[in-house]
Amino acid sequence: MSHSSQLVQIRSLDPRVQIFRKNFEMPDGSGTMEVDAYVIVTEQFAAICDTLLCPADVEEMLTSLKTEIGDRPLLVVNSHADWDHYWGNGYFTGKQAAPIIAQAHGPERIRSEEARISLLESQQQDPLFKTVTLVEPTITFESNLTLRGGDLTLELFSTAGHRIDHLAIWIPELRLLLGFDAIETPFPIIEDATTVPTMFATLEHFLSLEPEEVYCSHGKLTGIVVIQRNLAYLKELQRRCQLYLQSQQRSQKAEAAQIDAPVDGLIGYSLADVIADIGANLAVASDDTFYTWAHQNNIRCIMEWLENHQGH
Repeated sequence: MSHSSQLVQIRSLDPRVQIFRKNFEMPDGSGTMEVDAYVIVTEQFAAICDTLLCPADVEEMLTSLKTEIGDRPLLVVNSHADWDHYWGNGYFTGKQAAPIIAQAHGPERIRSEEARISLLESQQQDPLFKTVTLVEPTITFESNLTLRGGDLTLELFSTAGHRIDHLAIWIPELRLLLGFDAIETPFPIIEDATTVPTMFATLEHFLSLEPEEVYCSHGKLTGIVVIQRNLAYLKELQRRCQLYLQSQQRSQKAEAAQIDAPVDGLIGYSLADVIADIGANLAVASDDTFYTWAHQNNIRCIMEWLENHQGH
């Protein structure tokens, strides 16, 4: 069965940074997914930052920017190896080959059994993914990598927290931050308990850059306010989890952190409460199911981290 899919170009404040938004109806009927990718056209090269869901998405982006890109060489940057950010990598094989840059943990995630099974299941559900192959990055870095394009500089840096291989891009000439999935409306998703400190550190580092423009992969909003709200949300979770754990006996705490039942009730902070704190105009109504899960996940991660690392 084929599902609705659309790629639209979004106007940015600087014509050298082009935004492309993919809207895709999820096969499981959970709603419409929306994810952004970017093409940054510098004097020396054009950088495709995330390749979206399939090679056809990349072809459409490059076709629409054929005049702007001209004969510039292409570089590809994978923000991280979640399927909706890199399944278009296969476009850059054969005659269209281009360097694909990622954080060092990216290749191991792409060659994992989990990635293989996820692609196989998606190909069985929707013909959109028939041309997708799991293409690994060709260039990786650990902490930082700088791409000098003449008029623009792309500073890539590791931003673990959402995923171990997640990276962000800082363009100092524009004071522009591409935060990808490390920031999101209404909030980002923490990978697991071990990455809680790095999630906080990533957001605090973003704020220290004092960006004038901020773009993320999901959530539409731009601006430093997104980072501030995401950090405030995580700090509120930490505060409430801390209070809950302090009110329990040690034996009760271990049980509470591992249960499968919803944990937002334990700390008295539901998704509706989160949305109310952020602002009613920022609610993502179509994704209530997903963000309810994400909220529960974040609470569990922080609860476990507090138990294991702060002795509560």
